[in-house]
Amino acid sequence: MKPTKYRYLLLFVLTTVIWGFGFLVVKNLTNRETPVYCILTGRFVLGFATLCLVRKLAKSPRITAKEVLRGAICGTVLFCAFATQTWGTTMTTPAKNGMLTGTYVLFVPLFLTALERKIRLRPFVDAAICAVGLFVFFEVYRDTTSFNMGAVFSLVSGAFFAIHFIATERLASRFDPINSAASQLATVAVWAILFSAVSERDKIDFATIATSRSVAEFLYLGVVSTGFAYWSQVLAQSKLESTVISVVACLESIFAVVFSILFGYETVSVGIVVGTVIVLTATARSATAPLPSEGKTNGENSEKKTA
Repeated sequence: MKPTKYRYLLLFVLTTVIWGFGFLVVKNLTNRETPVYCILTGRFVLGFATLCLVRKLAKSPRITAKEVLRGAICGTVLFCAFATQTWGTTMTTPAKNGMLTGTYVLFVPLFLTALERKIRLRPFVDAAICAVGLFVFFEVYRDTTSFNMGAVFSLVSGAFFAIHFIATERLASRFDPINSAASQLATVAVWAILFSAVSERDKIDFATIATSRSVAEFLYLGVVSTGFAYWSQVLAQSKLESTVISVVACLESIFAVVFSILFGYETVSVGIVVGTVIVLTATARSATAPLPSEGKTNGENSEKKTA
């Protein structure tokens, strides 16, 4: 790797730290009973505004109708991913939410194998290793209730993130990446506003949202963890090999676990440590393997987002 590329590598590592801490920020907001779609509305409106500023500074080309249409399709899937992820946050810890969301790396080759109707052993082996790791991580052998509905929502979000990766790679990879990301964030914002308006009109406490703590957390999620993070990911992907991006992206789940422990949402145990190592091993194996489609790896042309 050329010396200049280390700057972009460090930038992307910082991005995974930001995403990992984002799980904690979302959990703090849900603990204060901030509604799910309200959180998504604030996050993606601010994220879209930040990316619009980036577009202007980068002098990106004008967004075309085709970019908007395909961005809307990918953005709708992305909304489903973030909605299920955030619902999962309300019922589980940031560590567990982050670990299960990270399974999207494993779902991608599994879904592509199903789409292409070609049996490949490696994705199933990686998935089996990950399942063992999650069994240990959640310490299901001690408490079968530890894998609750929050965990289910988080796992479903991982599946949606995988579908989003495939949709973006097939529908939007040939377009300007910043324009594609902006159209997707705008779509998520629109869906969040609609769902919040329909289902949360009587649940939003504006006095709580207007506190300095909530405002700071919304700014972090929108400006830093969404707008800035999408820009840094696009920049890193343009400068680094896809396998490097894929492996580094796995750190997001690790940072979610670390921050969850540091802020008292989780306690260190043998199960968490061993389970994390096993899941990370499975994820890294999957991330470095060629995808069934055109021999690409999981990081290539992805438009990932996480907390």
